[in-house]
Amino acid sequence: RPKLLYWYLFQVFIHKPEMYVKFPTTAVPPLVITDLHRAQFSLFVEFADGKGTEDSGNTPAFASVDSDTPFMSFLKAALQYNGIRYDNVREMLETHRGGKIDRSVFARELAFVIETFGQGSLDDAKKVVQLYMVGANNLFLAVAYAERSTKYSSILWEMLVDHCKTIDTSEEKREGTLFGSLLEAAAHCGADLSSLVAKIPEGMAIEGLRPKLIAAVSDYRHKVKIHELEANILAEDQISILRELSHISRKGIRVESPSLQKQADMAGGRKSSYSPRRVMEMGRIKSRDRVTSASGNAVPSFSLSIR
Repeated sequence: RPKLLYWYLFQVFIHKPEMYVKFPTTAVPPLVITDLHRAQFSLFVEFADGKGTEDSGNTPAFASVDSDTPFMSFLKAALQYNGIRYDNVREMLETHRGGKIDRSVFARELAFVIETFGQGSLDDAKKVVQLYMVGANNLFLAVAYAERSTKYSSILWEMLVDHCKTIDTSEEKREGTLFGSLLEAAAHCGADLSSLVAKIPEGMAIEGLRPKLIAAVSDYRHKVKIHELEANILAEDQISILRELSHISRKGIRVESPSLQKQADMAGGRKSSYSPRRVMEMGRIKSRDRVTSASGNAVPSFSLSIR
């Protein structure tokens, strides 16, 4: 019964990850585990059918960005063990989606596979943005990827701007709503808002543009302030560590001479009865006595304390 196996493996994945996807003592999991990974992947594609992969609404779903779907969590955990190969995963997901970029079924999962295990080409980058922007219908994910992909960032931003300039006549949306969502997502990711504002088409009305820009500038200033405070704390820690190292380097080093220790033991008749400082003092007295007896004159002595 495949559906029962699908449910059972999913329960093992959720409640017993240390037996299924987490192996802290070995880099190569048992063969039976990798076989189960392949079986569960096929069952996911057959029975999950993209459930839970769609984002509600037409604006960036900030609350659902960090939450992965069960299928996404499984792919992140299982692909690293090579039980299922990424090229097979990509091929199967693309076949299941029917080659349609605007389908929401497994859009985020396919984008994750291409971004993480793809060749890093421009075509792959464009496809990931389209999957996030059109398939998953999530501008925030598309903007975040455009910021991460520094190699093709300018081209990807042009795609985002062109997409948000278009007017969707199939839905009841005001002109500029999509571009306003793009500004919000860009501010959240720390992108350059000035260049985006300069690309707003002439005559486009964006509702609440002024409050959005004010909030974005305030958020940016807050982040800059946090960065400056962190830099100051780091500089103070560096100074404190340098002072401590300088103080340690100026300290004296105690040296115990075996010959002086032997002389002290012979003179006192017992071992380990004198401290190293007392042994050094006795050696200095003996040296002075020898010099005095040889010359017949008292030689002034001095001692330099080491702090």
